[in-house]
Amino acid sequence: MHSKTTKRYILAALTLCMSCLAWGQNQTQARKWFAEGEYAKAKPVFAKLLKSNPKSGSLNYWYGVCLNETGEHEKALTYLEKAVDSDVENAYRYIGDYFLADGNFEEAIEHYEEYLEKVEPTDSMFVIYTRRSEKAKHELKFYKRVEKVTFVDSVVVAKNKFLEAYKLGKECGEVKFSRNILESASSEGTAYRTEMRDKIYYSDVDGYGVMQLYMCYKMLDDWSKPALMDGFPEGDNAYPYVLSDGLTIYFANNNPNGVGGYDIYVTRYNSTTDRYLMPQNVGMPFNSPANDYMMIIDEVNKLGWFATDRNQPEDMVCVYTFIPNETKQYYKYGEDNFEDIRNAAQIHSIAATQTDLQAVDKATQTLFRLGLNLQNEEKKRDFTFVIDDFTDYHSLDDFKSSEARQLYIDWQKKQVELDKLANELNDKRGRYTRSSNSERNKMTDELLQLEQQYEKLESEVMGMPMAIRNLEINYIRK
Repeated sequence: MHSKTTKRYILAALTLCMSCLAWGQNQTQARKWFAEGEYAKAKPVFAKLLKSNPKSGSLNYWYGVCLNETGEHEKALTYLEKAVDSDVENAYRYIGDYFLADGNFEEAIEHYEEYLEKVEPTDSMFVIYTRRSEKAKHELKFYKRVEKVTFVDSVVVAKNKFLEAYKLGKECGEVKFSRNILESASSEGTAYRTEMRDKIYYSDVDGYGVMQLYMCYKMLDDWSKPALMDGFPEGDNAYPYVLSDGLTIYFANNNPNGVGGYDIYVTRYNSTTDRYLMPQNVGMPFNSPANDYMMIIDEVNKLGWFATDRNQPEDMVCVYTFIPNETKQYYKYGEDNFEDIRNAAQIHSIAATQTDLQAVDKATQTLFRLGLNLQNEEKKRDFTFVIDDFTDYHSLDDFKSSEARQLYIDWQKKQVELDKLANELNDKRGRYTRSSNSERNKMTDELLQLEQQYEKLESEVMGMPMAIRNLEINYIRK
């Protein structure tokens, strides 16, 4: 009896040893496949081994990576999180990558920082994941200010003909490829000529192969020598467009501080310093990791356009039409659903942005009318300007005096400038009241200067309607 019991123990021990040997051999083979990148082969082995040892941090890590590398990202996260709980070093970077791809930048940054604390600075992975962490921080900055924008339409066109998709009103001037306006232009940049056809802003390659912005103005029978526009960021600057105030310019730049590729920027000329202000990135959804450029705002028809090659085949671009916001509104990162924010940033659906159907319908009709270049009565009634007790004007074509017409255009531009100046002044006054005494001392001179500038322009604008009426009435009476 004793002999039979001993044999059973020996047999059980031998079975256990054989099982352990097989387990060890299986793990060795699976790890070899793992190291060679044969994740599909290693995955079922690690899955089987996990059943015997589900709390193993290493097994959870290996299996989680195999799942991740074979496309099962959601499933992989569960196992990688268990590996992190066991403080498996490389699990932190894989989870960081998962969250970065998912757009959860704060979680990505947290896991990257944990990983970097465990890696020696001399390790090549330290450099790679330091950069990846900075990338996450960079993208987080833009996702925290995604503007709510209503899109009206989009059209995919060949890049060499993309300007044909812009249906601009005549008040916007004209935009063409540089060579079609200036014979001296040496590149395929774009050029903007003002409504009065007296100034041209365009992009061209300089002597160092860098795309720069230039401006020239109309002389008697010719154009002035192109002048390089100063104060713009490093990198290529291209695709200029100037608003009716003659001061605000949209352009595209490809420096690495943007979201990616070409980004759209806006700046404004400061007549006091004779320089452009620090350009501001217009942010998402207008910008993306792809190339985004050629933003045009039609202030009269309240439409905007920009071009992008995001999600497009080579040599093709998508031109979006949108309704410019009079007051910008942004998604609230951390409060609003992140998937909604990401979809908005990527313009996942035009229909999803069209919450105001009445505004969309009006914009669609305007776009259709501009596309057909119709001159119907509604189009002509651009405004109402009282000439006398019996006469109202509704279009620039109503003016008989070219001098009165030009003064009216100047008046409209100055009104836009006055409104922008008022907004700037209100903003500074608000910041002044919220500032400390030391900060107020620094702001006082700037605020006084801005108030003087506003009062001077306001006085000028107030006297212009009467001057316009007098010019028109005197011309008619001649």
